[in-house]
Amino acid sequence: MKNDILRKISSYTVEKMLDIDDLETLDWIWINRELLQDILMNLSLDEEYEETEFKQIMENIDFEDIKNIFNRLLQSKDYICINQFLFASLESGYKPTTDIETTIFIKKEYYKKLYVKCIRTYEWILKAMAIDTYMRLGTDYDSLKEVYEELYADNSRIIEEVLSEGESRFLTGIWKFNKEQNMLYFYKLKKKYHGWSYEEANSMYDERSK
Repeated sequence: MKNDILRKISSYTVEKMLDIDDLETLDWIWINRELLQDILMNLSLDEEYEETEFKQIMENIDFEDIKNIFNRLLQSKDYICINQFLFASLESGYKPTTDIETTIFIKKEYYKKLYVKCIRTYEWILKAMAIDTYMRLGTDYDSLKEVYEELYADNSRIIEEVLSEGESRFLTGIWKFNKEQNMLYFYKLKKKYHGWSYEEANSMYDERSK
């Protein structure tokens, strides 16, 4: 029964599933498990089953099943799937949900536009990590500038990791980002060494990389 209804859902458009007029007008959309019942009702699939059967279907369908369907349909329309906490750092009007898993699908071009701005906004995190790496992690680099250019400059993967997961690791170091405080905290072997602000990271990097 579960596979049967998933096949039926897959046969419809995203517009039909979400009851929207034109997907192309939207730069991004969100989905989570709470939307499942609305999706099934938008497709009138609730009318094909008895109430008890319908409730059982709702319980058996995993959010991952629905996410995979949307992913397949939206990839062909140049949308990509991203972590909602990363998206909240890109799109100021979005507030992430903490009580339920939510997934964001965003147009590639819109994502690139937001991400360029994001890299500029959080470049200080990369500078702070470079300072800690140079001063605390015992690498063989000759200067702070070399560490930054070799490991951190324009490293979008690290920015994405920090904003999505809240932390990043390298060798024996770990950096944890507190978005509410806009602070980056550095730990080595579980010992807390430093907390970086935007101002301090930029100032110290400029001073030590001359």
